[in-house]
Amino acid sequence: MMKMLFTVMTGLCGIIIMSSCNPLESTEKPVSIEPEAEQSIKDEERLTFAIVYPVAHPFFEGVTLSAKETAENVEKGIDILIRAPAAASVEEQIQIMENLIQQKVDGIAVGPTDSSALTPYINQAIDAGINVICFDTDAPESKRISYIGTDNLAAGKHIGEVVARLLNEEGTIIVSTGLSTMQNLNSRIEGVKNTLKDYPNIEVLDIRFSNGIPSDTITNIENMIEDFPEFDALIGVDSLSGPAAVTVWKAKGLTDKKMVTFDDLPMILDGISNNQISSTISQSQYTWGELIVENLLDSYLGNEVPSFEETETLEVNSKNIDQYINDSKLVPYNN
Repeated sequence: MMKMLFTVMTGLCGIIIMSSCNPLESTEKPVSIEPEAEQSIKDEERLTFAIVYPVAHPFFEGVTLSAKETAENVEKGIDILIRAPAAASVEEQIQIMENLIQQKVDGIAVGPTDSSALTPYINQAIDAGINVICFDTDAPESKRISYIGTDNLAAGKHIGEVVARLLNEEGTIIVSTGLSTMQNLNSRIEGVKNTLKDYPNIEVLDIRFSNGIPSDTITNIENMIEDFPEFDALIGVDSLSGPAAVTVWKAKGLTDKKMVTFDDLPMILDGISNNQISSTISQSQYTWGELIVENLLDSYLGNEVPSFEETETLEVNSKNIDQYINDSKLVPYNN
């Protein structure tokens, strides 16, 4: 399986993309290709696939490495282009898509910051003969050929059940999330709400959106704590909320509040080890890069690909974090 490098980040600088969560060399077998298809690749120049992230963030580092490792296992190899806005920006992501279409790359994988806004450009690429798949966030109304990632409605239900268990089915919750335009985050929130309908003694006090900016996320969490000091638990829906909440928990010395987040960034795993984070929901995103390359290659060769490839979610907490790190082959990172 894909290996990942693990390092502990501290303070706000750790939130702002300075991370080293990289997998080590893959032991997976090369991508299986039919003889006729393999010959067609050998007769052409190297293919170029582009991966467009919603934002430059350490969460996606494992995706990049697994994609590149898988690409190099294909005969003659595949070039992987990585593109991402420095900050979550629909306009910049649209510009990236337009440039890739002009470059006539052989395939695009995109995690849309705004599914509706990106749909015309996904369709434009498809119409230009460039296969497009979505990952992390879907654009279901577009002509995209496949979606890879989490069933985010189910993931929201998962985190809702975890919080209900931690609160013994009674208490109050504040929720921190990212861009209001991101379908994956909104689906998670919907999943949380649907789950909590079964727990009438749990109340959601507030849900606040950031602009996908770490400092805004910290400010939102601080303001919610000030406005609702008696809250019992915080849910972090996006990848920024967990690290931001750890920073706030440290600054305020909070020890009697529950925190449940998404993802397995180093600062989040460190927060679990230090009893600041109660649980986090891992999305198994390290498999996405491999699936992206395999699906883009299959579609390029004219093979059928599944319209949805779901990757599992897993709760990580103080009871299983050591086993999770061991199973994921996480190792300390040394600069």
